[in-house]
Amino acid sequence: MDAKSLHILGICGTFMGGLALLARETGFKVTGSDENVYPPMSNLLKEQNIEVSQGYKKKDLPRADLYLIGNVISRGNEAVEYILDTKLPYASGPEWMLENILKNRRVVAVSGTHGKTSTTAMITWMLESAGLKPGFLIAGKPKDFSISARLGKDEFFVIEADEYDTAFFDKRAKFVHYRPEVLVINNLEFDHADIYSNLEEIQKQFHNLIRTMPSKGCLICPDDNKNIEQVLELGVWSEVNKFGADKKSLNYYEAITDDYSSIRFHLDNEFEEISWNLTGEYNVSNAMAALLVLNHLNFPLSSSAKALETFSGVSGRLDVLIDRKDLKLIDDFAHHPTAIRQTLKGLRSRYKENRIIALIEIRSNTMKSGLHDKNLIKATEEADLVFWKGSNRDQINKLIKQSPSSHYVIDSIGYFSEELRKSVKTDDVIIMMSNGNFGGLAGLLKSKL
Repeated sequence: MDAKSLHILGICGTFMGGLALLARETGFKVTGSDENVYPPMSNLLKEQNIEVSQGYKKKDLPRADLYLIGNVISRGNEAVEYILDTKLPYASGPEWMLENILKNRRVVAVSGTHGKTSTTAMITWMLESAGLKPGFLIAGKPKDFSISARLGKDEFFVIEADEYDTAFFDKRAKFVHYRPEVLVINNLEFDHADIYSNLEEIQKQFHNLIRTMPSKGCLICPDDNKNIEQVLELGVWSEVNKFGADKKSLNYYEAITDDYSSIRFHLDNEFEEISWNLTGEYNVSNAMAALLVLNHLNFPLSSSAKALETFSGVSGRLDVLIDRKDLKLIDDFAHHPTAIRQTLKGLRSRYKENRIIALIEIRSNTMKSGLHDKNLIKATEEADLVFWKGSNRDQINKLIKQSPSSHYVIDSIGYFSEELRKSVKTDDVIIMMSNGNFGGLAGLLKSKL
């Protein structure tokens, strides 16, 4: 083998797929395997000439110098059992990232329950707009870049840092491996019920991450999140910069327009006004965190804020699929009641008189567990009609029974898309919310509407 070779198990996940691109760019020969090989990641890997095989049969496992095992892979997997039995070299993706990509970089890590992907993309775009070529790994498709990960050409590396576990042999959160100089914690709520039994376990992982930061580092977070405050009370050894939504904070933002499409940002007694392509207060909060990152790295507020005006966003985050005067169809990534509530609140601030139709897929492990059921109905208050899809019909029926009469079940994607086509009215705003592809509903609705 001319180049060091890697084989990645679970290569089609957003993190491992991005890691594959970085490894390839670094000079490694990369192959991979996955149970579910489908677009967009499969197309992206194919474009980069990375060979991907379906499934985990040991007979299909190629020779490699190192096997990287994704956190979706568990004991009992045929390929994993073969690797362990034959003592083949293996590692986790985050472990490999630290050793081969992050070790000598100035790492900016973006964490939190919501907004990680958008904030990571914002920071990367700001650095790019400043004339740099930062490295990055974003767990999504940033519209301002053709790929989700690249090595970059300068000292900065921006990484989306989630608290999911590392691998079956390393149950620490992935982000503990990243050793950030600058850390954003956007927010903190209970999530990942398949990994953590309570909020305290998640908070412990966040504090483990804070323990890895240098004293010259900087932690950026909102000033009104009690769950984050409880983490900080356990000890912080780096600078802390907080922000808020009112003038009591040293760093704060204020809306110029109701839908937050025009905003004024205040940082350290400076301020800048912008108008941009995004809306909603949650996006402005993400932007505030991103501005504070650039401020800590000594970039002027004026140029950083200006970069936000040309920021295009991330695919699957309030993606407008149909944009007619009489109809809007929007696709959004949502896997938690807070995200659903914020998305609908942002839409209502923009479309005050329109009928908003929310289509929600209960898909994440935490949502399917029922832990958030009591908050889901309240999260949809800004919608006029709500349609629910999920694998647990009893859960859906209970939600509908507890909700207003405007809540319904989606039994069949094909049947529902036809019925929705018949009932759509002029000026309707339809928003799809899922952390998956909603059974291909977006494509059906685009063709029918």
